Amino acid sequence: MSPFVGTDTYAIDHKGRISIPPSLRVVGPGRRPLTTFYLNMGFDGCVAIYSPDEWTRMMTRLRRVSTTNLRARNFRRAFMQDARQVTVDAQGRIPIPPALIRRAALGKDAVLHGAEDHIEIWNPERYQALLATVTEVPGEYERLAAEFMEDEEK
Repeated sequence: MSPFVGTDTYAIDHKGRISIPPSLRVVGPGRRPLTTFYLNMGFDGCVAIYSPDEWTRMMTRLRRVSTTNLRARNFRRAFMQDARQVTVDAQGRIPIPPALIRRAALGKDAVLHGAEDHIEIWNPERYQALLATVTEVPGEYERLAAEFMEDEEK
């Protein structure tokens, strides 16, 4: 699968729809266009958008979460609570369910962030505040790169 990359700001219309640019609607070696996405509550206060293939992988992982443990069952319920399958319309837009708009505090504008295996929809102020903890602290970006992007050949 081709990674989702790039970050830009897009308008959310009065019906709660956002345009997904063509570069984020095509995946795979044949660059097939996606007509369906899965939306869910993301981490850190965003909305997560998954391709059908990635959603299938997420569901496989979710099925491994124990049903005999109360905390695990509660996580499964919370994870699936606002999940929705959506269809891309002829203008390249997808609807964002009202519950997800509220959870992510989305207004008229939103940041679409390609996060490699999924896309995130962010309230612009939340997104900037979160990034500032990495980009506005001298040396933090480099420190995190050294910590999390260690060469596997070592």
